[in-house]
Amino acid sequence: MKLSHEKIVHLSHLMLDALLEDDRVDYHGDENEVRQRIVTLLKTELEQEDAMEDAARRKIESQKRGIPEGSPEWDLLFRKYYEEELSKVKRLKE
Repeated sequence: MKLSHEKIVHLSHLMLDALLEDDRVDYHGDENEVRQRIVTLLKTELEQEDAMEDAARRKIESQKRGIPEGSPEWDLLFRKYYEEELSKVKRLKE
């Protein structure tokens, strides 16, 4: 998923506002530092998602016969390979 820097910053403000309103959340430090950390985390997650999508596309492109993007077979393979990449990331985080 592609998001502009401005959209990521906007999301960080919304997330920080939600955290500040939640009595269950206790944080230490400057609010802007927390927001900047949210921006960094969002960018990292989006980059990771892009990498997983690229890996899934490369796997489809490596098939012996060409599979047109947007076809039902391409969509099915993309979901399959994306889930494989996602499971690798989940295993690394555990």
